[in-house]
Amino acid sequence: MTGKFITHIRNFLLLALVQVLIFSQIHLFGYATIAVYLIFLLKLPRHTTFNELLLWGFSFGLVVDMFCNTPGLNAAAATGMAFVRNMVLATFTHKGNPDNFTPSVRSLKWGGYIVYSFICIAIFFFILFTLELFTISNWSALITSTLASTMATMVFAIVAECFSRTDKA
Repeated sequence: MTGKFITHIRNFLLLALVQVLIFSQIHLFGYATIAVYLIFLLKLPRHTTFNELLLWGFSFGLVVDMFCNTPGLNAAAATGMAFVRNMVLATFTHKGNPDNFTPSVRSLKWGGYIVYSFICIAIFFFILFTLELFTISNWSALITSTLASTMATMVFAIVAECFSRTDKA
């Protein structure tokens, strides 16, 4: 096993524990849910294959679903986010960037990283809340929950980026 794979497994387990034990119990103002485990999917290297992204997304969602009694909702939403992640990332990268870079403030600059993260996280929550509400007739609840949860999760993504060791020169 490579060192990067072991690091991915360690990060997976750590974020899964934090998500299940802490953040899945918090619902801010009845609308916002924080999904810190999405940081893992956002920070996977660009060269991560499409199948690996889908597997990581599904695995994370499944673990959260098992412990939070949300049958398949997180798995579907995380897989959906993983499905579009590289397409969203491609819009913020330059042709001169190597394929092996990790999405970060250093590689995308602050504006690019924030927009990239916001789009991916918003897609996740839109899928999650659409499946949870099982209707799109209540647009106000869907949009409010999606935006509130996206903003709350973005705070943690930005804080994690500020403390990320991979960005130090």
